Amino acid sequence: MPTLSLLHHRNMAATATCSRCGDEDETILHCVRDCRFSKRIWHAIGFSDTIFFSDQNAYNWVNVAATGSRGMCFLAGLWWVWHHRNMMCFNNKTWSLFCLTNNIHNSTYCIVNNFQHTDKIAHLDHFVKWNCQNHLGTIINVDGSCTGSPIRTGFGGIIRNNHGFYLNGFSGHIPHSSDILLAELTAIYHGLRLAIDMGLDDLVCYSDSLISINLITVDTLKFHIYVVLLQDIKDLLGNRNFTLHHTLRESNQCADFFAKMGASFEDVFKLHPSPPTDLLALIRIDTSGTYFPRA
Repeated sequence: MPTLSLLHHRNMAATATCSRCGDEDETILHCVRDCRFSKRIWHAIGFSDTIFFSDQNAYNWVNVAATGSRGMCFLAGLWWVWHHRNMMCFNNKTWSLFCLTNNIHNSTYCIVNNFQHTDKIAHLDHFVKWNCQNHLGTIINVDGSCTGSPIRTGFGGIIRNNHGFYLNGFSGHIPHSSDILLAELTAIYHGLRLAIDMGLDDLVCYSDSLISINLITVDTLKFHIYVVLLQDIKDLLGNRNFTLHHTLRESNQCADFFAKMGASFEDVFKLHPSPPTDLLALIRIDTSGTYFPRA
C-alpha cells in the first residue's frame, strides 16, 4: 500500500508523517486502523474492542478480522476506510460518519448477498422488506404513479425514522402529463425539498425507479428533456448527508399509496403531517420488518 511511510522510504514523499492527523508516521496499520480519522469509523460500525487495535502485525490483524464472525463487515470497512483516506488526502473532502457507515453496510449487504451459497438459504434477492439495507437515520420513500383512464399522473412520499415512526408525508398531481419518469423524478425532488424544509441533516432516499436513480447519479446529457429537474435534484443532494438508493416496488408500498393519492386529487402538492387512516396498516407491516416475495 502506498502509505507515506513507504513512499518516504523510497524517497517519493517529503515526510512519513500522517497528513491527516500529523501524530505518527503513516504506516499501514496507522493508515487504516490507528489514525483517529480511521478509528472513529471502526468504532461507528462496532469494532471497538481493545483486542481489535492491539495487534501490531498488519498481516495477522487483517487475517484474524477477515475470518472472524464479522469478516464481511470488516472487509467492507477496510475498503471504505482506505477510500475515505484517499479522498481526504487527494481531494480534500470528508464524508460524515452517517454516509460512511451507510456505505459500509451497503457493501456488506452486497458481499453477503452475492456469496451466499444457494444450497444453504433462499436467495435474499427473492424477498424484500422496507428499508431493505437497514440504513440508519431518517428514511424517505418516494414514488410516481400513472393510473386510470384517462391517465392521471401523481407522485408522493413518506418520511420515517429508521424504526418506522411516521414523520411526514406528501402527495401531488401533475396536470396534463402521462409520463411516469416525470412523476418519479418529481417525487424525488419534492421529497428532498421537504427533508430540507424539515431541517433533516441525514437522509436516505429510496426510489423504485432505477432509471431515475441512474439519470441522477451519472452525468446527464445536456439535451435530456428533464435536464433542469435532474440538475435541481443533484443540487439538493450536493454537500448534504443525503444518499439515494434503489428499492423494489414491493418494499415501496407506502410511497405508492401517496403517489396514487396524488393522482386521484387536484392538489399539485399537499403535505400529510399525520398518516391517512388507510395507510396505517401498510406502515405497521413495514415497521414489523415483514418480508415480501418478489413478483
